[in-house]
Amino acid sequence: MRINGISSAMPAESPVGASKFSPMVDEIMGLDSAQITAAKDRRDQVVSKKKEFGNLDSLLGKLQATADQMQLPSGFRKLTVESSDPDTLIGEITGPASVGSYDLEISSLARSEKSLSFGFPDKDKTPVGFGFMRVLSGDRVHDLVIEPGETLSGVASRINENVSGVRASVLNTGSKEDPFRLLVSSTDAGSEATIEIDPDTSFLEFKNQTKGQDLSAKFSGIDIRRNSNKIDELVEGLNLRALKASPGHEVSINVRHDFDKTADSIKEFVSQYNEVQQFSKRQTSSEVGGSNGQSLAGESAVRQVNRTLHGALSAAPLTDVGITTNPKTGELRLDESKLKDALGKNYEGVMEIFASTEAGPGLASRLSDAIKSMKDKSSGVIGGRIKGIEQRIRAQDDEIQKKEERLGQRRAQLEKTLGNLDAKVAGIQSQGQFLSARLQSPVSQ
Repeated sequence: MRINGISSAMPAESPVGASKFSPMVDEIMGLDSAQITAAKDRRDQVVSKKKEFGNLDSLLGKLQATADQMQLPSGFRKLTVESSDPDTLIGEITGPASVGSYDLEISSLARSEKSLSFGFPDKDKTPVGFGFMRVLSGDRVHDLVIEPGETLSGVASRINENVSGVRASVLNTGSKEDPFRLLVSSTDAGSEATIEIDPDTSFLEFKNQTKGQDLSAKFSGIDIRRNSNKIDELVEGLNLRALKASPGHEVSINVRHDFDKTADSIKEFVSQYNEVQQFSKRQTSSEVGGSNGQSLAGESAVRQVNRTLHGALSAAPLTDVGITTNPKTGELRLDESKLKDALGKNYEGVMEIFASTEAGPGLASRLSDAIKSMKDKSSGVIGGRIKGIEQRIRAQDDEIQKKEERLGQRRAQLEKTLGNLDAKVAGIQSQGQFLSARLQSPVSQ
């Protein structure tokens, strides 16, 4: 179509891509972007605060676990076992036990029954025959079929694979003639762990080498028997092990308080308590940062934790056992020599300071209850604070997401508008250039 000789067609140029306007859009939307960046910075600060509260919660949890182990006499007491003849009899604490001394005489050790076959020149070449073999182990009967060509090693493997309660092995005795022999042993000791290989069905001749035998001992004049050399459940919380027989010889087993282990557990308690105090100081003291960078600076919850812990300790006469408080840092100081001296003079009295007894609740119980209350997610000063921070972070995430979505939509709309405007400007410029060119050219006759 032509109007007065001028074409009205617009150039078929596509709008310029949005990326062309990104710098301009960034500048126009700089304030909105800055608001999102500031919101993310605020979220990072809250996340950092949650992390440090989580660290404090973890330290309190460790202290509570240690207190829980000490809050009952059975957990506080640390016992050790001494033997007057450790070559004959030894013992170990396995549960709640009582301090005391016990005398035992080991008359004989428990042993397994063993049967030994006659010899063969080798273990894996010479056939030992074939047929049926019946092995009686205790009250169990096992019938085996030995195939032709079976060797001594093969018979041992067949017994081990099919017969319970026994173990077969090939021995090299080193004798000049027929050094290889088959040894069949009961896996259990004691008089009831018997082995019998029926001579009427066996093609191998066996001789009883060792008769099964129970352990025999005397405890305070009482006869004791066991089918092994472990003497369990004779005394509650105490396991004994006989190493050799000594008829007529009494061995004294002494169960006493272990002062070193008890002191170590109290040292661990003091150390973990101090870890909480040191953490609190790092997070709140202006000397190490304070409001200039510590995530929990100004948090009243941290101060409340320290007040609660101090309150739980205040009722305990800790100075009697060598524990004092540093008034500047709140940390505990332990005089280990004074503690061990107190344990040696009055172990039960020291225990009553930490463990709950008939005299009343101990320090460990009070401290554990206090920490449990602080860690409670519904109402605790730490648990509740962490829960509140988590809710705040979720709200911040939602707010940032919505702002980013609105910013994206506005950016897309602005880039589209600028793109359309650019296309129109380009069209006008193109028409202007076309008209200028036409006006400058001669008009055809």
